[in-house]
Amino acid sequence: MELSTLVNLYAERFIAIFIRVAVMLSFVPFLGARVVPLTARAGIAVALTLLLLPVVTVRVDNPVKALFEAFLVGAAMGLSMRIILAAIEMAAQWMSIQMGFGMAAVFNPLFGEQLGPLSFFYSILAMSLFFIFDVHFYFIEGIARSFESAAIDYNGLAGSILKLNGLLFPLAFKMAAPVMLVLLLVNIAVGFLSRVLPQANLYFVSVPLHIVVGILILVVSLPLTFLVIVKSFAHVKDAMLLFVR
Repeated sequence: MELSTLVNLYAERFIAIFIRVAVMLSFVPFLGARVVPLTARAGIAVALTLLLLPVVTVRVDNPVKALFEAFLVGAAMGLSMRIILAAIEMAAQWMSIQMGFGMAAVFNPLFGEQLGPLSFFYSILAMSLFFIFDVHFYFIEGIARSFESAAIDYNGLAGSILKLNGLLFPLAFKMAAPVMLVLLLVNIAVGFLSRVLPQANLYFVSVPLHIVVGILILVVSLPLTFLVIVKSFAHVKDAMLLFVR
């Protein structure tokens, strides 16, 4: 079969799938980061599109509606993971402020802004767990199943995003709670000492104490952090099923 015949045969299906995949990748952390070259992102999108092309059924009765739905579904799937990462970043920012790392900042390529060193550490941690637990397969499965739906449930899409957004603060608090609670007790203890020993300059003691205690609690609570992050990925999977039901 000639190349022109293949292009004419699969052009509409290819475009509908490619837009859905490309928009999803632009929202997915790590893969859609600004530091990832545009050619690499486009290559991943084309590869996934060619992978899905033989196995999905694309309805092209209304091309304009198909393109709109492709953009909407891709954005919803990408936002589901971006919300989870935002919770991780928020927890890291809270811990950075409590530990005294608020003045230290590094460039975070995922969001293109300056964030604390703990935020960068938790971003790398989340990225590693994202691929270790094969969360990226959820997105590929979600894209494939999204074409099986007779019609897009817009209320379901909006409800799923709002439900995930409601998990933002609880997830962030679960990850930051051990460090924040222990440092709160340290602050109370330092406050009592300052009342007992008003002549002592406890500022030079409390700052390194916050850092040392915070790092120790952070290391001890890492298994809990792993569990919270992995369970948050399960929420992403549930959202994918709601998107394509």
